[in-house]
Amino acid sequence: MKLAISERDKLLLCLVGSILVVFLAYYFGFRNINDKINTVENEINSLQVKYNDLREKANNAEQYKEDTQKYNLIFDGGLAAYDSGFSQKATLIFTTELEAELGVWLKTVSMSDATLLYTFGNVTSSNPSLSGAKVYSTDMQGYKKTTTYSYECGYDTFKDMLAYVLDYDTVYTIDAVNCSYDEENELMSGNITISQYAVTGSDREYYESEIDSIDIGTENLFVSETNPNRVIESDDDFGLMTNYDIALSLSSESSDLSSVVLGRRGYSSSQVYANENGNVPVTINIAGENGDYMISYSVGDAQYPDAEKAAMDLSFNPGRSLDLVVFSSGRESADDMAGAAVTINNESDMTLNIKVVNDDSQRPRFNVENVNGAVKYYR
Repeated sequence: MKLAISERDKLLLCLVGSILVVFLAYYFGFRNINDKINTVENEINSLQVKYNDLREKANNAEQYKEDTQKYNLIFDGGLAAYDSGFSQKATLIFTTELEAELGVWLKTVSMSDATLLYTFGNVTSSNPSLSGAKVYSTDMQGYKKTTTYSYECGYDTFKDMLAYVLDYDTVYTIDAVNCSYDEENELMSGNITISQYAVTGSDREYYESEIDSIDIGTENLFVSETNPNRVIESDDDFGLMTNYDIALSLSSESSDLSSVVLGRRGYSSSQVYANENGNVPVTINIAGENGDYMISYSVGDAQYPDAEKAAMDLSFNPGRSLDLVVFSSGRESADDMAGAAVTINNESDMTLNIKVVNDDSQRPRFNVENVNGAVKYYR
């Protein structure tokens, strides 16, 4: 049986075939080509943006170099205001300098560990040619260390203390202050919390603070590695341990400290010393009245001031009390004879308070031979 297809059906089949060919050509041909064209156009647009950006940079290359140098100088100048690290010794030196220069009594000091505040390098670029990439790579980090002081001082000294902290060589901030006022004695007291900031890493080396004129070899100024029992007492009703004016260190000749060291608190250049296995003559001279005082002293042949500085200003401000602390130690053996034979000439209108710490109970290193003027002992 023959299948007869009418002319009408033939036309319909041809129409359907034509439509199918057009559809297949669009679906597998034109659409893919169009998608590729769109992709290429998008890439062209993206590259055109980068090209325009790079072309603008190329046209302004010299200006960018000048700006980079300028901003690097600004950055380095700002970075220089931040120390490159922390140490307990540096904090103690800052504390003693604060007391020595202003006459404020810092009764207690509480130091916290450093905490990480900021990690450098976590900044991504919005620049068209580097979008999303890190602007720079570095190992620098920003830290904060907080110290709290319990203080006592006059009102003017209180203002000077705030200015001293804010104007210090490295960046400090005052986080909290509380105070009370004693009208009878005209004294302010309270607590002040300050923070120091440092930036570590890269090629920023931290240089430990040096304490001149004393051969210590230890982390603590008055604790000797060869005399581990020499520790500072913390409980003192008169504040001598934290607010003394003069310090005398006594140890054996074989210690890593000189056997006799004498100096004003906070003034490393004022220290004189000797290292002998015997009693070294020590003389302390204090004079003055009504807030105007002078001081000089000697250890053996060493004098403060020395002959070259005889004309220097010997003005001395002991504050509310005049205090000498003696950091001594027990004898190491029967052959250990090191000590001091002390003469005190106090011609001032103040009493010299003397606190002796850790002296040998049987054979004291601290021996007062002559006293002129008012002296009071605390042991």
